Amino acid sequence: MDLTRTERRLLWTGTALAGVLHLLVPGLLLSMARLSYRWVLAVEFTPQKGARRRVRLLGVAFLAIAVGLKRILD
Repeated sequence: MDLTRTERRLLWTGTALAGVLHLLVPGLLLSMARLSYRWVLAVEFTPQKGARRRVRLLGVAFLAIAVGLKRILD
């Protein structure tokens, strides 16, 4: 896959931004998921105990992937 320099930068930067958002505002992301499930799927979504911690762990994974992408693509 041939990506331009800008596309490569957007790929790892977007992944890093997603990771930071998951680390900083897990409650907001869970609230947005709750609303999206209600509006789009017409079902109730209730985060279980430990959901914020799992969202933050996902943020760590996003950041690790972003680091790997940066090293591979730059």
